[in-house]
Amino acid sequence: MDNPEELSGAASIPLPGHPATAGKKHYLLKWGLLVLPLGYLWFHLIDNLRLEWSTNPQYSYGLVVPLLMLGLLMRRWQNLEGRPSCSEAENPWLVILLCGFIAFLYLPTRLVEEATPEWRPIQWSLGIQTVVLTLYAIYLAGGKSCLRQAAFPVAFILVAIPWPTLFEHPIIQDLSRVNAAMVVNVMGILNVPAIQHGNVIEVSTGSVGINDACSGIRSIQSSLMISFFLGEFYLFGWRRRLLLIPISLALAMILNLCRTSLLTWIAEKKGIGAIAEYHDEAGMTILLTCTALLWGAGWLLNHWSVPLRNGKTETTEEPHLMDVDKGNKIRHGMNRFGIIMIIWLLSVESAVSLWYRIRESNLKAGPGWTVSYPKDNPTYKDLPLTVDEHELLRFDQGQQGQWREPDGTLWQAFYYNWLPGRVAGYLAKRHTPDICITASGFNMISGPELLVLKVHNVELPMRHYVFDSSLGPLQVYQCHWQAGMGEDSYTADESSRYNLIRGIWAGRGNKGQKVLEIIITGYEDQNLAKQALLRQLDKLIKVED
Repeated sequence: MDNPEELSGAASIPLPGHPATAGKKHYLLKWGLLVLPLGYLWFHLIDNLRLEWSTNPQYSYGLVVPLLMLGLLMRRWQNLEGRPSCSEAENPWLVILLCGFIAFLYLPTRLVEEATPEWRPIQWSLGIQTVVLTLYAIYLAGGKSCLRQAAFPVAFILVAIPWPTLFEHPIIQDLSRVNAAMVVNVMGILNVPAIQHGNVIEVSTGSVGINDACSGIRSIQSSLMISFFLGEFYLFGWRRRLLLIPISLALAMILNLCRTSLLTWIAEKKGIGAIAEYHDEAGMTILLTCTALLWGAGWLLNHWSVPLRNGKTETTEEPHLMDVDKGNKIRHGMNRFGIIMIIWLLSVESAVSLWYRIRESNLKAGPGWTVSYPKDNPTYKDLPLTVDEHELLRFDQGQQGQWREPDGTLWQAFYYNWLPGRVAGYLAKRHTPDICITASGFNMISGPELLVLKVHNVELPMRHYVFDSSLGPLQVYQCHWQAGMGEDSYTADESSRYNLIRGIWAGRGNKGQKVLEIIITGYEDQNLAKQALLRQLDKLIKVED
């Protein structure tokens, strides 16, 4: 006779068709149907933001935000130990309609994003959709208790999405001017002569741009991120979380003032070129110091707070067991949501791909062209491309030059070329004179005015700006040329909402792009400057075979 213990052990092994095996399959299916669509949304969001994080130093801290978010989720998960894994979630029609509307918005968001991935309202729209749909899935799986635990860690990704330009640009300009004014006062205390010109500080060895020494916005954004993280890490109440915000802002401004003053002092003593030698080291020191001080402030606030029992969030909910009927109901709700999301995402991606394939099928690249600098001019000199310019613009080909014409006018030309690909459409449109030249301390008098010039059968959409300077008006002409675009595809203001949405009909602009910017000093009359520009372009533009 067989050993009863052996029979008992054999019976405990789940066999095909056994209820335990079937339950495991249902478990994997339930979570698999949720992980697939939500995982794609998160991958797509992070992939979109990755270019901004890796090319814009202002948001480089975003690279660590997903890791911090996972850490916060794991910390919150510990608070659920000893509680039921899930509970029945009420699913009112209002919540269903709201999530359905959020999911529907993914279609227009993807249409615009495919053509203009750098448009920040679109990045925010994609981020909010991903967060809301993820929280809804968590609500279906675990009810209100799990939703409360996961809400902040999931929404933490929003701190890494770039601020809309409408708000960011004036803040940067104001902070730059305030920072420059305070640095001038500090230099006065140190007996270093310094004069402020907008965002630029003039010392005896040259001019220090606040962009070289940083405007403070980068420090503020990273400090805000750290304060939000610490508030969640220590599980503070809303009062202590709010208190961390002004502390982080004050530390960012004070430490950035120290950094800018140090770099300006170095420029005075060792020359402007010495800034590059100390720039990154000073920035890293300030970041580590700010993080350490903020962490210390968080530790003090946590030390003064009432300790939580066993490190877990207090709750009035009592653990309860979930019966089989409720578990089946929750599983079916999650399965339906996962299946609907998979079908919808596949439909949207297929429709967007088909739309742009049809719209771009008739685009013709047009004649290729390049810029031939007047190197036979004895006054011509190459302007070296800095490492920062390479990292910010990621162009495939670039050249900068400066020369004087016989009439005494000073010319500067900047030419950048991006080969076909996604990065071409993303980076070529990021830097315009109204942003970059204004950030250097010059006031814009007029512009942009669109001039579509035809040179050697090449249509060049030149946007004309006029800036005020100590040497007189700066006549600035910038051409952002996209392969396959016709004259009716260009607008005066590239950052206008119409021009950004126009890409839905015009195409994604990833067939190759070029930027040619020419700055002329010495012309008071705009008509004379335009005539001189036409003569110069006739010599500069060379059509490629």
